[in-house]
Amino acid sequence: MKKKLKGKVLNKAYFIIISSSLILADQLDMNGAVNSNFGNSYGFYDFSENILDLNIFYNDLQGWIQYEYSNPPDIGFANNDIRKFRLEYSTGDLVLKLGDLYEFWGRGLLLNQFDDQVTNFDNGTRGMLIEYDNGMFSASHMNGNSNIWNMGADTRTPEFNNIHSMMANRIQYNRGLMSLGLTQLRSNEEHDVNFGPSVMASHNLKGAYATWAGGNADFFVEYVDKVSTEKVTMFGTIPNDTLIKGHGYYQNFNFYLGNWGLSTEYKRYSFDKAYGDLSADDYGNQIEYQQMPTLGKEQNSTLLGRLTHNYNFNDERGVQLELNGSLLGLSLTAQYAHLSRNETWQSVGAFDWVDKAIKGYLPSSDISALPYWENYQEVSGYAFNDKLYFKLGRGSNKEILKTIRYFEGTQVDISSIDTSLAWVYDTLVWNDETYYDSTEVELYDTNYTSPFNVESKLWQQSKAFTIPMEVNYIFDNGYTVGIGFQYQEREKVNRSMGNATTFNASDSSWNMYDPDDYSNTYDETTSQLANSDGTVKTQYNRLVYLSISKAPKWSFTITHDMTNAYEASTAYDPYYNPLEALISGDLKYFTGKRNNIDPPSWIQNRWVSIEFAYNITSSQRISVMYGSIQGGLFCSNGVCRLIPPFNDGVKISYSASF
Repeated sequence: MKKKLKGKVLNKAYFIIISSSLILADQLDMNGAVNSNFGNSYGFYDFSENILDLNIFYNDLQGWIQYEYSNPPDIGFANNDIRKFRLEYSTGDLVLKLGDLYEFWGRGLLLNQFDDQVTNFDNGTRGMLIEYDNGMFSASHMNGNSNIWNMGADTRTPEFNNIHSMMANRIQYNRGLMSLGLTQLRSNEEHDVNFGPSVMASHNLKGAYATWAGGNADFFVEYVDKVSTEKVTMFGTIPNDTLIKGHGYYQNFNFYLGNWGLSTEYKRYSFDKAYGDLSADDYGNQIEYQQMPTLGKEQNSTLLGRLTHNYNFNDERGVQLELNGSLLGLSLTAQYAHLSRNETWQSVGAFDWVDKAIKGYLPSSDISALPYWENYQEVSGYAFNDKLYFKLGRGSNKEILKTIRYFEGTQVDISSIDTSLAWVYDTLVWNDETYYDSTEVELYDTNYTSPFNVESKLWQQSKAFTIPMEVNYIFDNGYTVGIGFQYQEREKVNRSMGNATTFNASDSSWNMYDPDDYSNTYDETTSQLANSDGTVKTQYNRLVYLSISKAPKWSFTITHDMTNAYEASTAYDPYYNPLEALISGDLKYFTGKRNNIDPPSWIQNRWVSIEFAYNITSSQRISVMYGSIQGGLFCSNGVCRLIPPFNDGVKISYSASF
């Protein structure tokens, strides 16, 4: 109730101040922007979202308000209301902000706030920020509430809502080439779980960062310590219990020499750990305000973007190197990254796992630490008096996705049991008389073998090789023709090996692969890719596009996306558009003999679309897309979303600024 009341007070305060300014001001500076998106498809993927942004400037006062009408949006909930607003007042060294706040301190280990509507991630704070900055010394304080939605099983509607009441502080000192900063954040969270009532948790984060910038090098380092406690609500007299303790470290060291630059990054995030991925039922770990560097390359290639690693902000260490420069008029880029968990995991039973910390600081290549490797090289440049632009890349990655069982150790088995009969004698003294008795019993004496080596491993891994290329040519009449081609080979397999198979819970032992000879081993690989014909070893993905444009007015692009296999069951899509029929030579489509009951098999493996974009004025743009889009994984700022396919539909986008 208090949170809702506070939001209403902020809303009223904002509009009172803006209204007063409009009445009293003789001159106001204003600008705004409109973004409208509409989509409709045969796959029932329909959306309509409209967002209006308005900025008002008057002397030292600045206001921002964002109104949204979406029913429904591409992702999220239907809305017909003021979505965001902020009022800023600055004078001299002082800045005051009221409303929706988005701050970025250090490199985000403690606080990195942004509003990404494509992934529907919004970790902003509605509250107040006051900041003092005289150049050498600055101090910031912010507090407020956050209502943060996270995605669940549904690809379009968020499922989990975590509510934070937060307070954060920062001080920074600048002197010469160096800056030092101290940060602190505390949040009382109402954590939404799958089943049962929400859980109350409190998070206390303390951090420090430093940066140095020289002529040929610069350096940044940040460390954050985090303690989470669970609030016991049943009895108010019981103290809070410490839930999780963790820390995070990041550093970035860059070197410059002439036209060349080398960037090096290292991270070690250790806020929580688990054998598998953390779910909504796990709490006390990294919270939504912490959005840290991933140490992976954000690709602008569609096929490479679908292979983005599922970064673990709670438990991951890694290194990344990137070299950029020019040679013989060509721009060159080379990148390498290696990541892993902070510990190895061994299964000691059917469901029990034991972790062991990795020695040293570098990432591990051990399978049970879920390592990930990626590297990318690119060359680009101009030719023919800068009329021809080309770009050619090569990317590869390999990832251990999960371990299903992973044991390497020793075991002893029962070799024999002695069940022979033996006489047992006994005596009894009664009234000074001695009595003798004998009984024949069965022995049960167990004999064990000597310890022997046991190995039982089963994990899932993927690897891919991708080549993106692009060529654009500008003609003398102002027209530009562009051709792009992306080729990818990908494998996803289950790999099993060892001399034992499954775990027998009844006698707590591993079942041997060959009970008669423990030295016999197996090494098997099973593909997880398939199509309508059965299992496929390699998935071949290809994407081709052709674009024609006339700057600065319009552009036209046709895209053809193809594959031969899927991770899950083969997609069934009875709808296909005339573009797909035309490219595939399906003349029956145009003669009214289209078969929706048993469509051609090729339509399950390709998606064709066209897009026309037109700049109405220098500040207005409209684009229309028709066709089908495969969808897939999309990641931004370390937050990933699975975009469902868009089948035989229309998307219209309009944007304007004024």
